[in-house]
Amino acid sequence: MIDIFGEQFMVTALVAGLIAGAVCAYLGVFVILKRIVFMGIALAEVAALGVALGLFAGLDPFSCAFVSTLTAVAIFWLAQTERSVSRESFIGFVYVFCAALAVILIAKNPMAEAMGVNLTSGSLLYTTWHDIEVLGASVIIIISVHLALFRKLIFVSFDKETAFTARIRADAIDLILYITIGVTISLATKICGVLFVFASLLIPAMVGLVVARRVRTIFIIACSASCLCVTAGLIFSYLWDLPTNPMIVVIYGVFFAIVLAVNYLRKR
Repeated sequence: MIDIFGEQFMVTALVAGLIAGAVCAYLGVFVILKRIVFMGIALAEVAALGVALGLFAGLDPFSCAFVSTLTAVAIFWLAQTERSVSRESFIGFVYVFCAALAVILIAKNPMAEAMGVNLTSGSLLYTTWHDIEVLGASVIIIISVHLALFRKLIFVSFDKETAFTARIRADAIDLILYITIGVTISLATKICGVLFVFASLLIPAMVGLVVARRVRTIFIIACSASCLCVTAGLIFSYLWDLPTNPMIVVIYGVFFAIVLAVNYLRKR
C-alpha cells in the first residue's frame, strides 16, 4: 500500500476522492431524507454539461459547472410551486436534455477527447492540487454553513410542515440546502464524474441509515463508509489495472450488500 501511494497521481486521487466522497456522503443523508435522489443525479448531469460547455467554449470548467448548477438549483426550488407539471417530470426533462447536450459538446471538442475527459465515469487520476484546493475551500465553507444551521436542516428534512408551524423559514432552509448540494456537485463532477458523485451521494448514506438510528451516527457512518470505499477502490484499481472511478462505485455496491446481509442476519 505504501508503494501504491508513493505515486504522486495516486496521492492527489486519494485526497480528492476522500474529500469529494465524504462531503457527498454527508449531503446524501439529506438527499435521501428529503426524497430528492433524482434531483441529485439531475444536478450532477447539469454540472457535467457546465464542464462540457466550459471546455467547448474555452472557459473555466469549474466556473461554468458552478453557474449552471446553481441556476438549476434555483429552477428546481422554484418548480416546487408549479402544479401543471410534477417536479419529478421536470427534473427528468432537465436530466435527459443536459446529458444529451453534454455528449454533443464533448464530441465536438477534440481537445477534450484527447485529454481523456469522461464526464460519466470521470477519473480521479487526472486530479491536480489546484482542483483539490478549490474543492477543499468550498467544502470548508459548506460545512461551516451546515454546522451553524444543522438542527434546522435536520428538522426541515424530517418534517417540513411541522417546521413551518414552529416558525422556521423552511423554504429558505431548503434553498440553502439545495445550494450547498449544488455547489458540491458542480465542483466534484468536474474531478470525479457523474457516476462517482451520484454513487457517493446515495450509497454511503444508505449504509448509514441501515446501520444506525441516531442522526449524528448516521452521518459519521456514511462519511466513514465513503472514505473506506474510496481508498479500497483506488487500491484495487491500481493493483488490477482497472478504471478507478467505476471500481470505487463497485466497491460501494459490494460494501452496501455486505452491510445489508449482516444487518439481516443480526435481526434473525
